[in-house]
Amino acid sequence: MRAIFAIVAIDRFAALKRTIGYSRAVGLLEGLATDIRALLPVPSAAWPGRNAVELSFSCETAAEAEHLLMQLSADLAAETTIAGYVFRRTVTIGAIDAGDLPISDELVEMAEQALEQAREARAPYLLADEEDFRPALDGLHLMRDLQQAIRDDALTLHYQPKIRSRSGEVASAEALLRWPHPTLGMIPPDQFISLAEESGNIAALTEWVLGHAIADQALLARIGVDLAIDINISGVLVADRQFRDMALARIAAANGTIGFEITETAMMHDPEGALANLEAFSAAGIRLSIDDYGSGFSSLAYLQRLPVQELKIDKIFISRLASGQRDPLLVRSTIDLAHALEMEVTAEGVETPEALALLQVMGCDLVQGFYLARPLELGALVDFVKRKVRDEGPVVAQALRDRVRRRAERGALR
Repeated sequence: MRAIFAIVAIDRFAALKRTIGYSRAVGLLEGLATDIRALLPVPSAAWPGRNAVELSFSCETAAEAEHLLMQLSADLAAETTIAGYVFRRTVTIGAIDAGDLPISDELVEMAEQALEQAREARAPYLLADEEDFRPALDGLHLMRDLQQAIRDDALTLHYQPKIRSRSGEVASAEALLRWPHPTLGMIPPDQFISLAEESGNIAALTEWVLGHAIADQALLARIGVDLAIDINISGVLVADRQFRDMALARIAAANGTIGFEITETAMMHDPEGALANLEAFSAAGIRLSIDDYGSGFSSLAYLQRLPVQELKIDKIFISRLASGQRDPLLVRSTIDLAHALEMEVTAEGVETPEALALLQVMGCDLVQGFYLARPLELGALVDFVKRKVRDEGPVVAQALRDRVRRRAERGALR
């Protein structure tokens, strides 16, 4: 036997409810449930909800379920009078063939999706297989697992250094979130970040990142490594006042330098609200950076308005730097533009010595990529920074002395 779960919705029910009132609308659903029970085979069940009737029944085959749903949608179409208002009741049905699975919250959500698809197709019913919605079910499970991971502190941060292109010193590190799932292994960030944005969990996730980045920064300071840390901020949060207040309070209590990286598209939904929050962040000493510059549609007017200190060139341009013809021109002009606007420039995705050499010639301030350093766990980051200080320190010191000497010589020539 196959278990079928379905949702029967009266067409245009929201408008009807506004016309006849809530209590009469409830009575309409109760009447619909009574009609359905009379039409369904035994054993079965039907019960009214707030806006539709839910039902379940069993059958031998999917074809039998299809026939019953088709007959049900036809038999439920009837002329009805309520409070003196006469209308023709028609319904749309979304159903799930659950096989031998018990009815669950996941199957209810699948039936709701089937109902929406039936409405979009203007079909009287849609019977979907549980496997048709397996990706949605997997996403639902993953969302719940992510919420649990935040509560259980089961996430981790890796840090990718950002290095000054000329001197080689480590200027800061970008905090990158990692999720080692207990059964699925490492979940790609682009998968669970988008899931957090869609499900409304992105604020809690970002607060987790901010809190742990501040704690890691304090730990680094205690062992003699003073390092600025940059955090990626979802465009969903940039204009959010609650997030702004939380972030300002957290960072005000921290001792180190924290930076926020935002994408070009972060201003799209609420430009004025986003700009107000960015100005508040900047006034609080939070370093702001435009991430993945070149992947969106930034204009010069857009750049001039934002209180940002850094521009990060998207890695797609950097990856073609040594092989393309137009990319070097675009990168060089972007560097010159940013410098004219008094911003520093970071090149993302530096993966070859040729790309690094070209960026140094072009005057790029900071570089980041696998050629220089992969994202590192905190202990490995400490080792990397200390090794850089040991290996690059004399070079940096000599470069500083040479810079002072050249300035002194220029002054003497005047």
